[in-house]
Amino acid sequence: MGPHGGATGMGMAPGGWWLLLAAFIIAVVAIGVLLYVQLQREATAEPDSLETLKQQYASGEIDETELETRADRLLQHES
Repeated sequence: MGPHGGATGMGMAPGGWWLLLAAFIIAVVAIGVLLYVQLQREATAEPDSLETLKQQYASGEIDETELETRADRLLQHES
């Protein structure tokens, strides 16, 4: 037996390291999923706005000049 009472002498049972590794992997995957979901939400916000402008132009609510002005503003906010 090791000085700490364990067979390995590291103070933690051999199975403990596997649990720690599994918890770390689960945490990394969870953070990755959350980041992916957030980026998807941000990516879908702009096309909805541009789609609305296109629909307004198609229905005659705004003219071509207004469409271009608003689209330019949307694209500037993206940068």
